[in-house]
Amino acid sequence: MKNCSSKINRGNKLISLAVVVILGACQPAKDNSSEASMDNIVVVNHRGANRLAPECTYAAAKKSIEHGATYIEIDIRRSKDGVYYIIHDRQLDRTTNGSGLISETESAVIDTLDAGAWFAHKYKGEKVPRLREFLQWVKGKAKVYFDVKDVDLKDFIPIVYEYGFENECFFWFSDWALAKKFRGLHPHLALKVNAYSVEALDSLKRIYNPQIIECSVDNLTEEFMHSCREKGMKIMTWIPGNDWAAYRMAIDKKVDMVNIDNPDVFEGMLKNNGEVKGYKLIAHRGGIVEGKYNEFDPASIQAAIDQGYYMLEIDVRETKDGELIVNHDDNFNRFFNDPRRVGEMTWAEIQKLKSENGNYHPPSFEQVAEMCAGKVEMMIDVKADNSSPEFYRKLEAIMEKYNLLEGAYFIDNEARKYFWGKAKFMIRAPEAGLIREKFESGEDVSCHYFLFDAGTRLTSSLVKMCQKANITVVPSVNFGHYHFEDARRGAKRDIEFLKACGVTEFQIDSDFDGWLPTK
Repeated sequence: MKNCSSKINRGNKLISLAVVVILGACQPAKDNSSEASMDNIVVVNHRGANRLAPECTYAAAKKSIEHGATYIEIDIRRSKDGVYYIIHDRQLDRTTNGSGLISETESAVIDTLDAGAWFAHKYKGEKVPRLREFLQWVKGKAKVYFDVKDVDLKDFIPIVYEYGFENECFFWFSDWALAKKFRGLHPHLALKVNAYSVEALDSLKRIYNPQIIECSVDNLTEEFMHSCREKGMKIMTWIPGNDWAAYRMAIDKKVDMVNIDNPDVFEGMLKNNGEVKGYKLIAHRGGIVEGKYNEFDPASIQAAIDQGYYMLEIDVRETKDGELIVNHDDNFNRFFNDPRRVGEMTWAEIQKLKSENGNYHPPSFEQVAEMCAGKVEMMIDVKADNSSPEFYRKLEAIMEKYNLLEGAYFIDNEARKYFWGKAKFMIRAPEAGLIREKFESGEDVSCHYFLFDAGTRLTSSLVKMCQKANITVVPSVNFGHYHFEDARRGAKRDIEFLKACGVTEFQIDSDFDGWLPTK
């Protein structure tokens, strides 16, 4: 078995005409109040909440349910010994630590594989779900969209009935011959097809009598929608990725269903008239500043926590006697009126310093970690050059003590030597080509990296590449990036551009958080 994932069919969705069967939907479209959700738009969640958790796992399904999805799409394949599993690709490589074709792998092997660590370290141990166990678990929590990849209809369809999903699921067949066979065997079960023009609807209705038409938001003309509904067919739009403009179009057009990757964002947009909220903010230099507090004043840290920040950027240095403290500069001149350098002073000497504004002492790293524990995560910037292994050992011990390591971001490359496999590490825009090569060669990139660079440097192409690879995108929007223009106008311009690209995490100076609502 190998430890990296392959690029096979990564994130792709067939866009050719496809046939789907919807069990229990043979009557003309009507007001189905038992199925209505999220402002009467039925949400179908593609591979589960695959931007929040590893696709096609229980974790992704739980996130789907948490954010109000009605249907969870699951991809069905058979092991060598005929056991049905939920996994998208033909091969195990991309989303597990196994390799080879699923159809040539015994279930006893598949059951041992890890299907979550590739996505994020905290999901290490997620398994490839067996279909039967999944249906038993999900019953009563959500309905199911079966993306049929490899099945024998004779033994697969009885499973659907056995677990009581005949009126709570629908199917997609990429194989027209299999779809035709299914239709012949089950003439009373309704079908779903993809269509992109009014002209196609008549023949599709005549041949397949579909209840649902899936299309792009670009096909949602009044004529197309009217024709679908006139023929008794519901309209479902397929919106891949972080395309918030397409989400708004689907909401404005009042489609019947959406097939999406981000149920959390869609849920929020429905509640907020199409506006995206719930941004995850990282406070530059440890908290709320805005002329109210100094950097790393405990009051500044607490204010960021109280205002719903997701993470704090923490600058770490080491004293003469080995204590880890939090301070951006290499001296204490700015806030404590003392020009001495951090590395020249003992912790006892530093504790005697007191700020002129705020009346506080320079905090130790452990004091800050204790404030953050269970409330916010940490982005660590190690300021000392050539830090020793002992420095990183102390850093790890404190972060582990307060359960802050697993969710941490490091903008210090040296930390990769010590924390690889335990946290995420920054890549800058110039490194994007290398990361793309790693991604396309099948290496796990989602769990190891986040894109971190000035918002002024990020392009839509770079952002979209990272999103496709499930790499977290974190633009920094700080006053220091706008030397040649008005900082507020420049920051607003960049924030709005990046929001339109589907970015949901930002490292910012707190002065700019009004454009990024967290609730």
